[in-house]
Amino acid sequence: MLAIAFAGSVLTLQSPVFGQEPPKTSSSSVIDVIAMNVKATPEAKAYYLLQLAYCYCTGGDTTGLEIHIKSNLIKSDNLSLFYSSYRGEPFLGSWASSVSLLSQSVAKEEQSKTGDTKISKEHRTFADKAITAAVAQLGSDFKEPLALKLNMYLIASCLSRITGNTQNEQMCTKELNAAIQACEASKTVDSGQIKAVASILNSMAFGLIPIRIPDYQAQSPSQLPEFDRKNFDESERLRLRAAALLDRLPTGDQERRKAHRDLSLWYSQLGRDDKALKEKEELFKLVGVKDDRILYPQSGVCGHPMWWTTEKLTYESNCGMG
Repeated sequence: MLAIAFAGSVLTLQSPVFGQEPPKTSSSSVIDVIAMNVKATPEAKAYYLLQLAYCYCTGGDTTGLEIHIKSNLIKSDNLSLFYSSYRGEPFLGSWASSVSLLSQSVAKEEQSKTGDTKISKEHRTFADKAITAAVAQLGSDFKEPLALKLNMYLIASCLSRITGNTQNEQMCTKELNAAIQACEASKTVDSGQIKAVASILNSMAFGLIPIRIPDYQAQSPSQLPEFDRKNFDESERLRLRAAALLDRLPTGDQERRKAHRDLSLWYSQLGRDDKALKEKEELFKLVGVKDDRILYPQSGVCGHPMWWTTEKLTYESNCGMG
């Protein structure tokens, strides 16, 4: 649902078709304007450049998006839109997961095709230039949290895979692997670093087997995506690496608990009941409650979920928010 919301709000200009004939635009100059803007931060410039690259790769209305970006660049305050509406791991993490899946799908289609390509030559060139410029920003004085930087590297890597730019893809993958390995090798428990790297590993896993685990219990079973044993093994390996990192955090940490809860439900959806039970038992140990009801939260005050309790919530007063 987050991916759908993203497609409908951030890239409302995007059309759902690949390979449409590109309009005659000044795309190259727009990329240069963003990259050389002295008022914008590296993270904001990287974000806008990746937006452009995504639009080029998916056949979106690049002219409209370029006009939108140019209008934001005129007023430096508007460039902070990145901070107010789109900042943070939940948004970029969802985008990274979606682009990871898209890159896997496009790669499969490319392998089965002979001849023509779905991305025009001109759009491919512009996408590669925007990605290269974005990666340059990520390697500069990028001051935002590690989660944002790694999510952008993953997005850039996946978009490069879509355009077939092996050099860009390998450059981004190298940065991601270095961050992941450094976190796994570190003897210091850095909560922010661990959660950022775990998020990236889970986004990679989602690209291979796109199963989203809802916080609230689904009303009806969802149709499972098709996958082969190779994809399952790799997706499982990535998710287990993420869970192993989160297991360094305290037993009461929300992300650590959810990692085992989500793994249990992930295994259940894939019919691996023995592994699902193992992860559920691990969750029970962390929470101190042995009851399947804790797998899903209760709706608390103003709709905020209340996790890890089986006691029925009661309210003595209204919050005044309707």
